[in-house]
Amino acid sequence: MIRKYIALLRMKYVEMLAYRLATIVWMTGAIVQPLITMVVWMNIDPSQSDAFIFYFMAVIFVERMTSAWDVWELDHEIRDGTFSNYIIRPLHPIHWAIAENIIYKVLFLVILVPIWTVAALFVPALRFDMTGGQALLFLTAVLVGAALRFLLSYACGLLGFWITKVTAVYSLLEVISLFLSGRIAPLSMLPPLLQQWSVFLPFRYMIGFPIDIITGAINQKEIMNGFWIAFIWVVLFIIAVQWLWKAGLKKNQAVGG
Repeated sequence: MIRKYIALLRMKYVEMLAYRLATIVWMTGAIVQPLITMVVWMNIDPSQSDAFIFYFMAVIFVERMTSAWDVWELDHEIRDGTFSNYIIRPLHPIHWAIAENIIYKVLFLVILVPIWTVAALFVPALRFDMTGGQALLFLTAVLVGAALRFLLSYACGLLGFWITKVTAVYSLLEVISLFLSGRIAPLSMLPPLLQQWSVFLPFRYMIGFPIDIITGAINQKEIMNGFWIAFIWVVLFIIAVQWLWKAGLKKNQAVGG
């Protein structure tokens, strides 16, 4: 399996280089919304400008490290029949998607970390001080968030075996996530009822939870409880993906490729 993944990673790396201009445009476009939101909040409450700068820069980092786009690819491939090419291959199609995710995120990490490091020299708000344990918890939370977003996107994509334009369903979830994941504002600024809902829904653990750890917005007990809830959602999404895959294969009638 390790050799297969190495081969997949090399293949996806070559693909990304072939479409490097499109990749750069996509990366650049993905940071626009958080930057605009940051400027809006800085104008609303100038006294918290430094906090907003750090928070929304962290949003850019975590959002890109946990991003998932498989629902759009699956929606297209299932409808036009090209997904049949993956079905007949010996390796489960999900591994191709995982490899693509890894390559993209490593590339963005290589780009963003130096930019943040240089920017922190001139913008004090971007400097942070955290313990090794806090850094480990943050990185673990980012990995869990990436797993959640990937599994949710893949599960929604597999709905393409039954319905057309599953991207519409996912887009609705993205709107909900915009508020409950912490992308539009820190979760602490949401109304109390939405804050309570966010604790038990998966969206918070995709973006807001890792940021709360790195900013020290939650205590140790809340962190542990958060991980338990996030892990439960990961298990539920894995079960959903497995069931949708098996049921989808029986339903599949696509022709093409």
